[in-house]
Amino acid sequence: MNDLGIIIIGIVILCLMGFGMRGFFTNPDVPLALRVGVGAIGGGILALVVRGIKARLSKHKIENPKEVEK
Repeated sequence: MNDLGIIIIGIVILCLMGFGMRGFFTNPDVPLALRVGVGAIGGGILALVVRGIKARLSKHKIENPKEVEK
């Protein structure tokens, strides 16, 4: 279930990035190579952020607090 949440968060972030950079990507004066490069860099950064969130959640899931003996 955590994977589904991470996927949804990634899609939402990607949509917000695309909406925010809509003017840049639709501008005919900007070369296509630059638009593709910026999109690839943005996608890579998004992948790193999602991967970091997933690693942190899995680390939190693995580390269970030890019970205190009385």
